[in-house]
Amino acid sequence: MKIGLNARFLAYPYTGIGQYTLHLIQALAKLDESNEYFLFTPKLVDMVLPDHFHQIRVPEKSDPPTSLSRAQWEFQIIPQEMKRLNIDLAHFLYPARPAAFSPPSIVTVHDIIPWLLPDYRAHMRSRLYHGYASGGLKKADHLITVSEFSKREIEKQFKIKHKKFTVTHLAPTLNKKLSFSCDAFTLRRPFLLYVGGYDPRKNVPLLIEAYQKFIANHHEIDLVLVGAQGKELEYFLTDEHQEKVAGKFKVKPKGEVIFTPYLSQESLQCFYRQATAFVHASAYEGFNLPLVDALNTGLPILVSNLAVHREVAQEAAFFAPIDSIDSFGLAMHEFLNHPSLKEELKKEALLRAKDFSWEKCAKKTLEVYREFE
Repeated sequence: MKIGLNARFLAYPYTGIGQYTLHLIQALAKLDESNEYFLFTPKLVDMVLPDHFHQIRVPEKSDPPTSLSRAQWEFQIIPQEMKRLNIDLAHFLYPARPAAFSPPSIVTVHDIIPWLLPDYRAHMRSRLYHGYASGGLKKADHLITVSEFSKREIEKQFKIKHKKFTVTHLAPTLNKKLSFSCDAFTLRRPFLLYVGGYDPRKNVPLLIEAYQKFIANHHEIDLVLVGAQGKELEYFLTDEHQEKVAGKFKVKPKGEVIFTPYLSQESLQCFYRQATAFVHASAYEGFNLPLVDALNTGLPILVSNLAVHREVAQEAAFFAPIDSIDSFGLAMHEFLNHPSLKEELKKEALLRAKDFSWEKCAKKTLEVYREFE
């Protein structure tokens, strides 16, 4: 069987969909020797694959690419290329199936964020794009998503409960074993680690303000925000909650907020290894891939009390309310004041991490492919 994958995000490996695309393809390459794969990308990616996996470079029409050229590439050019190569089964690794498409098709829908949250529907072009994408996913022969929570959300959003649907949990993206020294990345104090995006739903301002109000003056521990440089978050650094002598002389806080640039995989791996705990105050997630990396590293975890976080972490996290700065800050304070809790969470994290692997994700995906043989 000739299987065509819209592998656009191979070119963007540091995104969540990019990590899913990369690791799924690598795992399928180890498992499946019978099918032939065609990976359609806007530019070729340096990766070792067996002979029955073919990268097909299909450039976008304009340079630099725009949202319109991207939509043309996804909804028009790639389907034409799949038809030209007589693809037997198409897998769109994110919602980019055109509404009119003839071969059997599978669409991976990671979450309903673009259709649910107002920040993602502010522009007419975005609404048109996702409106068209929703028509395509409704017509797909099979849907894949990354959590039971997302499955329920997708069924409710698109009213497609009757459709065949498979959940394939994601897995760690960082190597479990270090093959290099982390001495160059050692920070001067213990630190809490945040890894993730900086769009509004991630609630990073709330995390910063809760840390300043409840942690910075009381614990010798920093808050490291990976990739936060240039995100204009300095606005949330204030001396409002800083201790003062006689009401006017500032006392240097015990901890600071540290904004890093984007980190290499090696650097990021060192930060995970050296962190005191992983923290996340997100208001909405479809899965939350950094959470699985934290589990796999054996980090104590404090995350927002979301259904999907409970599905992924189970007993391996301390769940905090995010209805206010105070509620999250008090939870952080309680979390840090209980050393035995953190030790227990470390053990639970490593146990829970065993349930996630890209091999499992690929095996379930391959089972879906075989339904079309």
